[in-house]
Amino acid sequence: MYSRYSNIPTIKTSNNKTIYRQVYYPEIPNAEDDTYIIVGDTDRLDLIANDFWGDAGLWWVLVMVNNLDGSSFFPPKGMQLRIPKDVSSLLNTFNRENE
Repeated sequence: MYSRYSNIPTIKTSNNKTIYRQVYYPEIPNAEDDTYIIVGDTDRLDLIANDFWGDAGLWWVLVMVNNLDGSSFFPPKGMQLRIPKDVSSLLNTFNRENE
């Protein structure tokens, strides 16, 4: 499972705590091959990410693309949710910006 924190460098503090560096998220422009769905009662971001990209850990991409607050896996019912097709390019940019 992909984690958005898997490639983020950490810093050890003087009292031996591990903290993550600031995370930079890339701009995610609209593309002609993006998919749009209307959210139903039982739709969850992690399950949608798994259905489209084979990895439930990419739920955060849906949060970023759709300007959600990320406090819940359940997007608002009836919302039109944009699902980018080219997630690998997005992840490459994300990893490069957070080296």
